[in-house]
Amino acid sequence: MSNYVFHLYSPVRGGITDYVDMLLENYSKSEKISIERQTDHQIFLQEQCLLHYSGYGYANRGAPLWLLNKVLTDRPRIKKLGIFFHEIYAFGPPWSSAFWLSPVQRHIARRLVEISDFWITNRESSAQWLRQFAGDKPHAVLPVFSNVGEMSAYAPQRAPKIIIFGSAALRVTTYRVAGTALFSWASQQGLEVHDIGPVINNPEISTMLQNFGVVQHGRLGLQEVSHQLADASFGVVAYPANYVAKSGVFAAYCAHGICPILISKHYAPSDGLLSGVNYVAGLPLAETKNASYQNIGSAAWTWYQPHRIMAHVNTINYLLNKVSTAC
Repeated sequence: MSNYVFHLYSPVRGGITDYVDMLLENYSKSEKISIERQTDHQIFLQEQCLLHYSGYGYANRGAPLWLLNKVLTDRPRIKKLGIFFHEIYAFGPPWSSAFWLSPVQRHIARRLVEISDFWITNRESSAQWLRQFAGDKPHAVLPVFSNVGEMSAYAPQRAPKIIIFGSAALRVTTYRVAGTALFSWASQQGLEVHDIGPVINNPEISTMLQNFGVVQHGRLGLQEVSHQLADASFGVVAYPANYVAKSGVFAAYCAHGICPILISKHYAPSDGLLSGVNYVAGLPLAETKNASYQNIGSAAWTWYQPHRIMAHVNTINYLLNKVSTAC
């Protein structure tokens, strides 16, 4: 049976829609692909289906019980059902909706993995939670790939520049937690700071970028983003280290052989990433040692290779073929 697959995902633009779009673009021409996007609650599921699941993509509060009910209803006629858990559940303080809805979110994720034929997720911690309910059914753990291209080989020659890339909200957070120490270090080491992404409307951060002479590129096309990343020395992002395997920005840095500078509250090893090996923990303030930072960029690129775009394509096809059509 040819892999005629329904990729079901929310039409809300974001990292997951970018992921699926890139995934489909990289399927071989011999594969037959059908895309089904969720626009209302009238989804028809059949044949082979890969559901890209993130609760907040299907419901404002991240608990789409209607989606679970629809999948349960259609399950008898789905020959092969895969679930890609981009996210599982949220949590927060007692005054947040995430705190009160987390049990419902966990229930939905648990039921989905229980009724699936195979599943994929992007973090080992998520996989450990899912394995409690999934049994021994086929699965894979694949950190996200870069949505802005990949380098086929590591390039050691690097320009003296720092990239801050991503959504406006992520970049605001990165600049805020990095503070003026970022610009002081960049000035001392002769490094240009390049900002890539949608316009930042935060007055405080906008003024900071202007005062420190940041090169502001604005929103660029995918090829131009890749071009800017291809020779950069450093890429900075503020993101929890134990979740960074699901960060498209971190993936983009690694895919281009950049030395990632990760700003996080904690730096425990996770998903094969080690502080000082695959990324720099926090803003470096010491004198730049090019060889060591190049080694980190090379190690980041090497870490990325097992889950590059075609690895995702091949893994999905492998899991589809492994699952019996008699399910």
